[in-house]
Amino acid sequence: MKLLKYFLFVSILIVSLFFFVELDSMNVIGDVSNLDPNSSIKIQIPFLVENPNFEEGFEVWVVLLGTLSLGVFVGFIMALFQIISQKSDLIKTRSKLKRVQLELDTLRNQAIDDDIEIIDILDDESNNQLDEFEIK
Repeated sequence: MKLLKYFLFVSILIVSLFFFVELDSMNVIGDVSNLDPNSSIKIQIPFLVENPNFEEGFEVWVVLLGTLSLGVFVGFIMALFQIISQKSDLIKTRSKLKRVQLELDTLRNQAIDDDIEIIDILDDESNNQLDEFEIK
């Protein structure tokens, strides 16, 4: 999932780079002497210039406000996805912890059988084998 997220970020970065190159090439001031000092500065947005309603461009404050709003929205969506993935990891970890706790409790509550025989006496053959082993 993280790899997919990183590929998405890289693709957004590459697309925004092409967008800014096109934006820079479109917004060039030609002759400064013909500019009206009372007119507001307009910015032409790539891919919107083809629409006749937006051919003239947008005012600077509209572009800055739109860019800020889009950035906040994208950041909110990214944070939302991270919160959801962390919540799902937390739920998985809690369910695994409950299963392990249940297994531990069942193992603690099992009765130990008294039929266990512990033999501490070694027969002579095993003693001889141990003695021969220690000598070598």
